Amino acid sequence: MCDAPAPSVKEAYLALLAEIAREGEALQIEDDRYSRLRGITFLLAAGGLLTALFNRTTNLWIGTAVAWAVFLVFVVLHARVSTRQFDLGRRKQLYDRGLERIAGTYRTDDVHRRGDAHRDEEHPFSSDLDVFGPASLYEQLNVAETPGGAERLAAWLKAPGPIATAKARQRSAQELADELNLRERLAVAGMSAASEVRAVGAATLLLKWAKQPTVMGPLRPVVLLGAVLVIATIGLLTMSAIRDDWGRAWMIPVGLNILLILSVRGRIEPVIGPVVVKQSPLRLYADMMAIVEDHRFEDPTLEALRARLAPRDGLRASAALAQLERYTGLASVRHNALALILADVFLLWELFTAERIDGWRGRYGKHLDDWLDALSELEALVCLANFAHEHPGFAWPELSEDGDAHFEGEALGHPLLPPGKRITNDVALDTDTAALMVTGSNMSGKSTMLRSMGVAAVLAQVGAPVCAHGLRLSALEVHTSMRIGDALDRGASRFYMEVYKLKRVVDAARELTPPGSLLFLLDEVLHGTNSRERNIGAKSVVRYLVGQGAIGAVSSHDLGLVELEALTEGRVRNTHFEDHLEEGEMAFDYKMKQGPVGTSNALRLMRSVGIDVPGLED
Repeated sequence: MCDAPAPSVKEAYLALLAEIAREGEALQIEDDRYSRLRGITFLLAAGGLLTALFNRTTNLWIGTAVAWAVFLVFVVLHARVSTRQFDLGRRKQLYDRGLERIAGTYRTDDVHRRGDAHRDEEHPFSSDLDVFGPASLYEQLNVAETPGGAERLAAWLKAPGPIATAKARQRSAQELADELNLRERLAVAGMSAASEVRAVGAATLLLKWAKQPTVMGPLRPVVLLGAVLVIATIGLLTMSAIRDDWGRAWMIPVGLNILLILSVRGRIEPVIGPVVVKQSPLRLYADMMAIVEDHRFEDPTLEALRARLAPRDGLRASAALAQLERYTGLASVRHNALALILADVFLLWELFTAERIDGWRGRYGKHLDDWLDALSELEALVCLANFAHEHPGFAWPELSEDGDAHFEGEALGHPLLPPGKRITNDVALDTDTAALMVTGSNMSGKSTMLRSMGVAAVLAQVGAPVCAHGLRLSALEVHTSMRIGDALDRGASRFYMEVYKLKRVVDAARELTPPGSLLFLLDEVLHGTNSRERNIGAKSVVRYLVGQGAIGAVSSHDLGLVELEALTEGRVRNTHFEDHLEEGEMAFDYKMKQGPVGTSNALRLMRSVGIDVPGLED
């Protein structure tokens, strides 16, 4: 059942966190030990050096050298411990977030992880169904660490794919859901640089750079001349240092170096500039790709993604990107102006690094887009898999490519509600019962029911499990008119905006191919006008949508709309939510019942918040 807790996953996460805590304590002991050893050996080495400067004996110099060597060994060992501590901290963060998602309490201030940039009031359903933004579906699904993976997931949620594609994603996500270790390794590798990479954004500039033609080929003679000049510079500097009669001969090649680097700077800047950035994503991509390359998948889609990272022109994707990162690391001296001047003047540093980087672009640049696309696709699938793993009670929907429009949910609930507060309901829509007319009390669950249906349809066609005991549906485009407000920037009233959204739903039903492949969800339909016109307008819209073969649900407080069941010969069926009194307080069971509602709670709700004015009792 989708409202059942997930004790096994929760217990597994708690066990992992306990293991992480124990390992953290052991690492802290190591950290303290190496800190002390570093301090002691540094004092010995520094003291030995000072003593040796005034007492130049061979044994003292040897002892000092040994002390410095031991100090450096401890520095390296301490750095390794620190790296393990950082990774352990990332693992802890990973499972802490997982526990919050399982409990339905996960919230983040990270606008990238929430998908704030994807919020769009003009979208057919994303705003009404809380797909993006704070406390959104995307926030719960998005465990991607690369911008490309997060963007791919957002694209899937905004435009769910064909049924065949959704089924393929299901199979991939089902395999990945069982690969906790693989998903953890990918996440930890990604988290090591994710904040910096997100600050840079998607790899747009990197891809644009990779597709540009190489430019260093015609400069090959210049590079060879530069090599001669650098050798001459080093040689003359050495001779000037050991023999006085060489004077300042080294200034001649240095002067030529300056002229040479100035003459080619305009050619090498487009080679180095776009790819040598302070927050480079290359290490992140290389580490994650290496993990994928070393794994073997059973699912054909996943194996095809791994195959796209296979060796090309001699190196597999991770090795090629690691190589580029080494080259850009050498070129990153440009971030220090003084160091860059010295390196260029004496070693023509940027000329040679540009040649290496441009040569890499010539060999591997044409593959970079495909490599990153494969990684983005895999990360988006990992998001679906992680969602499935953390919600084992959610059902994998049965998707149908053929037949009439249908949506049959058993124990359907809303995935964003905490498990302890989630109430489920059965919903069945087909050619006989095309729509539900949902009436009911305020706060009784009408809107949540409609949103549960919409979110389930979106998740199912993305390839994810849904919050239900079972779901069977055909290919359906989701269109909603639920969350309405006025638009001051357009000078449009609330009612105008509702009519505008209704028009988009009606147009979609008219233009869809094939006809009828639409799920409409209309909450408090035409709420902003008088009851007579609402009655006429709402009935006409719903009858038109059903006549076009669409299926869906409509909620309203207007009991006049219950006539739709008779007007459509039962194709629109009346259901309702209601409230009841418990010890003088309103209470709700959030269960959908057959027929129109027989009670209303508006006046009781007014009294419950303290609005008890003369005449209200009447």
